[in-house]
Amino acid sequence: MGSMISRPRQRAHAPQPPTLPLDDDDLLSEILLRLPRHPACLLRASLVCTRWRRLLRDPGFLRRSRAFHRTPPVLGLFRISQRSGRFVPVGEAPDRVASAAFALPDAASWVLLSCRHGRALLRSRPGWLQLLVWDPITRHRRCVRLSRLGCHVKACNATVLGDPVGVGRREGSFRVAFVFTGNGRASACVYSSETSAWGRLITAEAPCDDVCDKPSALVGDAVYWLLDEGGILELHLGKESLASVEPPPHAQSHYLGNIQLMESEAGVLGLADVKQYSLHLWVREADGDGNANWVLRTAFDLSVFAPPPGMTPRITFVPPIKILGVDEGGDFAFLRTICGIYMLSLDAVAVQLEKVSDAGLMEIVCPCSSFFVAGGGGGGGEDGHGNSKTENHNSLRSLH
Repeated sequence: MGSMISRPRQRAHAPQPPTLPLDDDDLLSEILLRLPRHPACLLRASLVCTRWRRLLRDPGFLRRSRAFHRTPPVLGLFRISQRSGRFVPVGEAPDRVASAAFALPDAASWVLLSCRHGRALLRSRPGWLQLLVWDPITRHRRCVRLSRLGCHVKACNATVLGDPVGVGRREGSFRVAFVFTGNGRASACVYSSETSAWGRLITAEAPCDDVCDKPSALVGDAVYWLLDEGGILELHLGKESLASVEPPPHAQSHYLGNIQLMESEAGVLGLADVKQYSLHLWVREADGDGNANWVLRTAFDLSVFAPPPGMTPRITFVPPIKILGVDEGGDFAFLRTICGIYMLSLDAVAVQLEKVSDAGLMEIVCPCSSFFVAGGGGGGGEDGHGNSKTENHNSLRSLH
């Protein structure tokens, strides 16, 4: 018989291991998108590995993250005072940001007015000779001269507004709205960084009271300021018009100025007020005929701060609870109590309180909200806004 030729036995190929869910970039991005919105959380996630960091730094992911979470988290509070613009961080370690990273530039020469869209607005001290638009994250600053607008006015206020198209771009365009009152009239003017000039002066008759120094509320295309006697002044940016708005009934007499304007969850003008141990949340809604009326939306019971029966407060002329400010998304109110500063969730069904500081001398605060934090580290690429990243003297960067 002929010799038999042996053929090599073919080995069966081992089956490919199944693809794990986290191996899929799209699926992993969806998971990372649902992490808590605080920037420190994403910062820690970016340290897991190079792949996670690449996904988290992608400009497309960052845009989706901002759209998904909608409003940025509150990182801390700026104290609005003639003496101090001190920054008080909010939150617990490791999410608590360093107060030194948000120190005001040349605090002796400037007074903080407002924070919005990632920027802060300050005015020169003394007087209202010029304004300073300052980005606490990048430390970028730009002076805006008031020229004759700031001369000979006793009651005035101002706020910074991000450009409607460029909101979220760290060094994009912005506007500054300046308002002053006196002799039964209100006047306003809007500065645009695109033209580096002030627009036309807008004037209207107004109640015979002055605009107060509390931060304004931005609702749609209108800015609202409180007046000293309880009235409200509306500046419509698109129409370039000023108008007076009546507050809720008896707001001034019942709450003695312990009130704060805000944008409500429904996207209309809201007002939070405190009387004794209750916080009332009002919204200005249009009825079937198109007339705007104030409606009491929610009342929060804050009797947890009330003293035990039989005890009276040591200082009777100071309200037991003072509303210090509301974040720009209208999600949280900051309250001064005998126990310290507390943050109250305004969109919760039940009362949800979180202590943020032991300080007790604050009168007005301006919450600072941002998806970004100060950070270090090298590397180039995008800064999270689709812009080329640049170094600055403090090595501050956006988290993303």
